[in-house]
Amino acid sequence: MKPFGYVIFIAIFSLAPLLFLFNYLPNLDKDKTSEKLEGLGVVVVDKPSKIDFSGFIDHRRLPFEAERLEGKWTFAYFGFTRCPDFCPTTLSVLANAEKSLANNMDNFDPDSFQGALFTIDPSRDNPERLEPYVKTFSDRFVGVWSEKGLDALAVELDVVFEEVPMQSGGYMFDHTSNLVIISPDAQYFGYIRRPHSVEQIEEIFMTLQNESMLN
Repeated sequence: MKPFGYVIFIAIFSLAPLLFLFNYLPNLDKDKTSEKLEGLGVVVVDKPSKIDFSGFIDHRRLPFEAERLEGKWTFAYFGFTRCPDFCPTTLSVLANAEKSLANNMDNFDPDSFQGALFTIDPSRDNPERLEPYVKTFSDRFVGVWSEKGLDALAVELDVVFEEVPMQSGGYMFDHTSNLVIISPDAQYFGYIRRPHSVEQIEEIFMTLQNESMLN
């Protein structure tokens, strides 16, 4: 082998370990992040998918599009305003987590954290009813409504709900109480299983923020 070719040969094999580490270390960090999130009750989807919000509006009747989620982690709850227990409890936990982050997290950006209630009861929870409801928890929370309901979106986000008739003639809902996590690029990231706590949501949010910096 000529000297020049020998030098190239040595250089390539010297770079190989560095290239391996360059590709391996970011994945290692992501694996550790996933393990930490799983320990906090998060189910991370294998392949995040873009969410279609066509036809959805917020509590001010403004279009709720993917752009509304850019740059923030959204914690979305699928429930209804007449819910007697899990819905207000979960939204209270989210609101208290938001307050705690603002008080305790260095350089916390309020715009990076978003709580959202997607109503599963569109016939009764119109935007005018959603607004005062979500604002009782946080001025920054958003209520989301679709005239057609959200059956298709629920399937996409692993949410299950069912209308239950009542003897009085009205109806309630049985529904999952997971918190759906939507990433800053409007993709379905995963969901948080019950039970939820302020400390848990705080830790999840800070871990997600670090995960964003890895990408």
